[in-house]
Amino acid sequence: MLVTMKHRLYLLVLGALLPSSVALAATTGSITLGGTVASTLEVTSVSTAGSALLDLTPGDHIAKVADIEMSTNNAQGLTLTASSGSLTHTGGADITFQVTSVTDAATAPIAADFAIASGANYTVGTTVAGADNNDLYILYTPSGTQDPGAYAGLITLTVIDN
Repeated sequence: MLVTMKHRLYLLVLGALLPSSVALAATTGSITLGGTVASTLEVTSVSTAGSALLDLTPGDHIAKVADIEMSTNNAQGLTLTASSGSLTHTGGADITFQVTSVTDAATAPIAADFAIASGANYTVGTTVAGADNNDLYILYTPSGTQDPGAYAGLITLTVIDN
């Protein structure tokens, strides 16, 4: 095939107009960064001396049953859930109890402060990272005709990041 000067000129012009197959160097770039911070969420409870020796005489009783320490590094804070329920005795009538808490070393709650019914979960929480200490109380009312013997109950604590 004979390529004339005129054809070479057309090829040269056409080559200049078509995009080059040679890639141009990029002028920007990006680097993806990442990492993980482990949660430091924790709860510690220490039963009070009186929690295993509750007064079971008839009438309303409010008793401090635990000191609770909890903390998180979550910027939105944490939520503590405490179960409520009953003190039970095999063959006897249950003694229901309600749960509430106050800030560590604050004045003990009164009966009106126990707003969550027995059998429902009580929650308290924080809205920022850090530590929070609380005193856990129960309200219970043994009847005048409770069966004799030992009664036992359990409060389950769960803490989650918000």
